[in-house]
Amino acid sequence: MFDKYDQAWAKYQNKLRLLPLPLLSWRIFNDSTIESITFNALQKNWVHKEDYHLQVANKYVIITDINLKIQFATKEIFELTGYHPTEIIGQSPKIFQGNLTSEITKNKIKEALAKKHPFKEVVLNYKKDGTIYKCEIEAYPKFDSNSNLINYIAFERIAS
Repeated sequence: MFDKYDQAWAKYQNKLRLLPLPLLSWRIFNDSTIESITFNALQKNWVHKEDYHLQVANKYVIITDINLKIQFATKEIFELTGYHPTEIIGQSPKIFQGNLTSEITKNKIKEALAKKHPFKEVVLNYKKDGTIYKCEIEAYPKFDSNSNLINYIAFERIAS
């Protein structure tokens, strides 16, 4: 029943003279390429831009909007927090806080945010599994050309 079809298909394939190449990887897109494209799209309206490869790649970085909802996180944030970046997009950074997070430190950060100032603080944070860690957060407000605050970018690291 399918003999004629198979013969026609074989004839067609032979005429094409295709040279098959081995597929080395199913990973068509590199994660860091997608990450850099996403990052650059977010910063397109910033007056002072960050160089992705020098300042962001392979670092713990979170970007929030003016309502302090996470819009971007580097893939490395998983190592620091136990959360995959897709799990925290749309969440508040308060997701990392817990009972032992200092109210004094939280108030200092809140004050800096209200004044639209940069800040650097060490915060007692919680990983997804409940493990506590000290996190040094260095955050900067990002403004557009009309001096409107549009984002905060936070560079994080384990504090000693």
